[in-house]
Amino acid sequence: MVRFGRKPSWSFPDFKARLPDHYYEHQKRLNYPSSRVHDRPKDTDYYDLIYNKQRHKVERVADTPIPVIYPPEADVGIWGGEGIVKGYVKPRKYFEAGKIRPKYWFPNLKRAVFYSEILDKYFRTICTRRTLELVDKHYGFDSYILRTEVQDLKSGLALNLRRIMLLTLIRKDFKDPKHCEEMVDKYRDCLIPEEEAEWVGLSVRDAMVKQKLIDAKANKAIPLKATLTQELIEELQKMKDSGELDIIMKDEDKTNWFNKFKSKIPFLKANQ
Repeated sequence: MVRFGRKPSWSFPDFKARLPDHYYEHQKRLNYPSSRVHDRPKDTDYYDLIYNKQRHKVERVADTPIPVIYPPEADVGIWGGEGIVKGYVKPRKYFEAGKIRPKYWFPNLKRAVFYSEILDKYFRTICTRRTLELVDKHYGFDSYILRTEVQDLKSGLALNLRRIMLLTLIRKDFKDPKHCEEMVDKYRDCLIPEEEAEWVGLSVRDAMVKQKLIDAKANKAIPLKATLTQELIEELQKMKDSGELDIIMKDEDKTNWFNKFKSKIPFLKANQ
């Protein structure tokens, strides 16, 4: 399977290919076409086709969305899908005739305070007027974060809040049991397995670090000294059970020699 634009090979496997499948699906959803904020699609009869009544034939309509730029500052706030639009301005009449001036359109940013009923906290962040309208449309800040499509959030802060809210609901990490029941019943349609919720909103770099920690915890490095000593003890235990060492050892040492040998090895005590 090709993941993140790179195909792993047996000679040089890509570590990104070891990430979970649900995280791969999450990254695919982030690349889906998002809702068009700065323009509207043209009215057509079927997809991009329209029937021309004058010419009595079906014609294809070119519908190209306006490219939107999302700077790193968009991940710090919640812009509601708005971004920076690059374009050109027509020349003014009687001034600079024939010259087209490039221009950037920036969203109107403002500071606002949101309340999360799941986390029971207030958040002061940078947002736009459209964000406030979307929060009112979803009847709450938590509903907007959890019930909005992933590709429409366009914010690292919103995705991180989504992961924290999902983990709080799944683990039922609430102080008040009554409040816990109300929140779980209200957002039951948003719940997903905990294994998937832990990966929501993580960047590819953070996901790789998380996977490396999981692999390191699952495959602990055992020193060769401990492995060889354990094999020696098992062999001596077999020889003791079969009675081969009784011929070599003295009668006074038959009972305590094995325990004395194990007591001299400190890391075997920890394993026991």
